[in-house]
Amino acid sequence: MLGYLRSGNKRTKTIWWVLIVLTVSSFVIGFIFLAGVGRDQASRARVSGDVGSINNQGVTVAEWQSALDEEIAIFKQRYGTSPQDRDLKSVEQQAWRKLVTRRMFAQEAKRAGLVATDNDIVNGLRLDPPMQIAASPAFQTNGQFDPTKYQQALADPRINWSPFEQLLREQIPVRKLQERLLSSLKLSEPELKQEFHNRFDRAAGTLVLVPAADTGRSKGDEAALKNAYELNRARMAAGARTQLEVLVLPKKFGADEAKAALDQARSLFDRASKGEDFAQLARDYSEGPNAERGGVIDRWIMPGELGTMIGAAVQAKKPGELIEPVQEGSRVLLLKILDPAKDSLAAKQPAPGPGAVRLAQIILRVQPSPEALQAQYKEAKALADRARALGSLSKAATEKGLQTFKTGYFDQNNAPPQLAPVPEAADWGLTAKKNEIGPVFESSDEFVIAQCAMQHLAGPPTREELGEQLKLMADAEARVDMAKARADALAAAIKSGQTLEAAAAAAGLTAVPVTTNRVQPDPRLAVAPEIIGMLYGAPAGKVVGPIRTAQGWMFARVDGVTATPDSLFNDQVKGQITNDVLNRRQRGFFDGFIEKLRSASQVADLRGGRGN
Repeated sequence: MLGYLRSGNKRTKTIWWVLIVLTVSSFVIGFIFLAGVGRDQASRARVSGDVGSINNQGVTVAEWQSALDEEIAIFKQRYGTSPQDRDLKSVEQQAWRKLVTRRMFAQEAKRAGLVATDNDIVNGLRLDPPMQIAASPAFQTNGQFDPTKYQQALADPRINWSPFEQLLREQIPVRKLQERLLSSLKLSEPELKQEFHNRFDRAAGTLVLVPAADTGRSKGDEAALKNAYELNRARMAAGARTQLEVLVLPKKFGADEAKAALDQARSLFDRASKGEDFAQLARDYSEGPNAERGGVIDRWIMPGELGTMIGAAVQAKKPGELIEPVQEGSRVLLLKILDPAKDSLAAKQPAPGPGAVRLAQIILRVQPSPEALQAQYKEAKALADRARALGSLSKAATEKGLQTFKTGYFDQNNAPPQLAPVPEAADWGLTAKKNEIGPVFESSDEFVIAQCAMQHLAGPPTREELGEQLKLMADAEARVDMAKARADALAAAIKSGQTLEAAAAAAGLTAVPVTTNRVQPDPRLAVAPEIIGMLYGAPAGKVVGPIRTAQGWMFARVDGVTATPDSLFNDQVKGQITNDVLNRRQRGFFDGFIEKLRSASQVADLRGGRGN
């Protein structure tokens, strides 16, 4: 072809060069396009080296490290020590959640056309510095941010503030969006006054409860189950929630892998036994939380919390004595029982019960070989792949002689305690589809596989979700029905002219006085909130009831309502109520707004690092 090009005339050469350029360009563009086809955003993020992506916008290693450093600084400021072990895992997940939320807000702010001006940057640096600056030791005095040091640094022309200017350029549009959202929440004067009376007006009354029968069961037929569901469905309503089915695969640590940590722990035990300072040994060698504080655990501990072996050893030892090293999964523990007489916290916080102890610890990590861990990970991943093929985690686990468990229902503010070692599994579950099986999650002691068992929209549970619980509800309602004749007799006695107290006494019941308001009602009225409205709305002396409750049938007599005079509705009270109500509304509004953004977003978390 080159020879042909050289032999042709000028016009022929031009045509051929144009064809070559078009062909090569098409090939390159097509190759790039095909390389992206079939890749989800997680795959594209892996190719680019990012630790994740949010709505197809990658999260770089530097961005993730900055978010993590910020959260670690907050933890150190709050607790005076660096996070370790599970604390570090929680801090990492909190950093990721905040990063995701900020990125979603930033994308929303960009869509709204919000930007940071140069004047915004200048004022932001001078008046509201980023957390990374406020937490820097260079600008602190006695552990607190020192504005004087900071202002002196701002006036120093040798300091490069460009990175922080860029940080504010990213943060300020988000702040503007948040301010715009908050400005939409208002509290009118009539609402404010109503809230004032809801809080401070008092209704007094007298209650009588006709309790449900002690024994009794429903027929268990469709009518009984349907009736129980309809009577209870409203009170069981809740926000959007998730349930996961979980398989935990503990990591295996061989004797040879644990030997180094056990040998070192025994050496430290010998040194501490011979008089070396345990606190200093903890600072020098411990890999656990509070190592910087000599390994002291900042609370009283009951022996039952420590497991059978360590709990028995603690009970057998005296204050000041050591407990020989014990291996627990990936950790080797060396504990010392603190002497309460020499413990400042013990003087401030008395022991919560007999046998409670204060402990200091040295934690050493068992270091399995990378090859062994990778082999265990591959086994876990193969099991997850098998579960996907079967469409069931429990079936795949059963094939291996393993057992799964289900978490309770949870939301973004209440993660299940079983997933504390792997909080990212709970976050994954919040946006997973029903029956979807997640990647293999990893903690220091275990691999975890989860399947989304249920994604429930806000509202009451379905009958199918209640299962056997619905039968128990039907039985409880049957016992309430059995008490109806007794309640009707009490109502007839009151209608005939007897006082509530006299009618109750004749029926073997007790009338009890109650005083309540609308905002913080008396706990006894929680089972029948409609009675609160009746106490405020009915005339004094009137008896209302019987009202059906989950506990039986309730009667109430209105004894009087005390209205708080408007003269007490002063500026101080207004300010307090306004802050309380708006804060509550803002929390609810932002939680809902963030949930809406999350549900519409595509988030890929690739921080696990094992190719999930």
